[in-house]
Amino acid sequence: MPPRKKGKVDGAASPDAGGDRIRALPDDALHHVLSFLPAEDAVRTCLLARRWRHLWKSATGLRIWFGHGNEPPSMEKFQQFVIHLLLLRKRDSSLHTCGLRLRYQTAYLDSHLLDDDKLGLNIWIRHIVDCEVRILRLEIEDLTFRFDLPLVSQHLTKLALIGVALTNNLCNFSNCPNLEHLEFAESEFYWVREISSKSLKHLSFSHYCDFDTGSEWHTLICTPSLVSLRLDMHFSSLPVLDSIPSLKEAFLRDPNKECIDTEYYTCNDDYDEQAGYEYNECIHLQGLSKAENLTLMSDYNGAYFRRDLEWCPTFNNLRTLLLNEWCVDPDFYGLKCILKHSPVLEKLTLHLFTKVSQHRVEMIGRYNQMERSATISEHLKEIGVKYEVVNKKVYKVLKFLCTFGICK
Repeated sequence: MPPRKKGKVDGAASPDAGGDRIRALPDDALHHVLSFLPAEDAVRTCLLARRWRHLWKSATGLRIWFGHGNEPPSMEKFQQFVIHLLLLRKRDSSLHTCGLRLRYQTAYLDSHLLDDDKLGLNIWIRHIVDCEVRILRLEIEDLTFRFDLPLVSQHLTKLALIGVALTNNLCNFSNCPNLEHLEFAESEFYWVREISSKSLKHLSFSHYCDFDTGSEWHTLICTPSLVSLRLDMHFSSLPVLDSIPSLKEAFLRDPNKECIDTEYYTCNDDYDEQAGYEYNECIHLQGLSKAENLTLMSDYNGAYFRRDLEWCPTFNNLRTLLLNEWCVDPDFYGLKCILKHSPVLEKLTLHLFTKVSQHRVEMIGRYNQMERSATISEHLKEIGVKYEVVNKKVYKVLKFLCTFGICK
């Protein structure tokens, strides 16, 4: 009797048959594959075959994009599509990831639709959160959307908000007890008194986030479980950091020049009741004092940092430190102060080149043990200096390092 030919298993072709191998995949795998497609394309797969008719309804991810194609649909068609997409999706299927991205183009998107939320974005987001989404990314390009619904979720672990205007109610994340990653970019904070979360481990602000709180008080960041923090933005008002005992990595870029000129030197009050700090004490670097790896960058003259260094905290855990040009003027005040207050520092890197240029030369300096200075960490093993060309400032820095017994 001739051997039986390999046939189909549960209506799917065998992967050895040389045919359509994707049909051999289980439904769970296809749900995962569909999560990488734009939502419109995922829905269109219902036309492929009977088996595909309802697969898109259980996709583990949604990518809802508007304004990224050559000929995007009208706003009315897009709105109807999203409504039906969310209503027809199976509510009992797990939603791992959702990305909602809208691009502002005059021909496609009227700004008033977002200002007044005529699209119903807040309702869409609430519905997505109710689907137990774990990773949510909301991105509004070239426009700001006012997001004013508080988030309540036991499942949300990662949240990214880009081009969003936030109010005080939203920035209390206590109702998201498993949220660990939070990212803000190109966003505005309207009279937000506090950004708080006990579960948060990674927090990032970038690309012109604006804290609009007037001159009466500053937004307080209260995230005691934070492991990494990035404040890389040009803001008009400075957030204040509460104690972060678990902090490992921190990056801080000082505010823009207009903020420096007005923030510290025009304040008439000596005490901020809402934030709970006095202006005659360290109010920003104190929150970074537990960091193990720290970067302090300034695109201007470092007034933001030098003001806090008058009450410089002790960085008892600091192992690696990266600074740029602000720390060497005037007379190395910033560099001296931080080195003096970093008793276990092991590696220091100085960037002595402008933001628009790139370094071409890197010098690694090490201590001559016989000439080690007692004023800085005995653990400091290496100092790296990166610069574009040797100029007066670079020569001055190298000469200063020699006074500590550092040689090439």
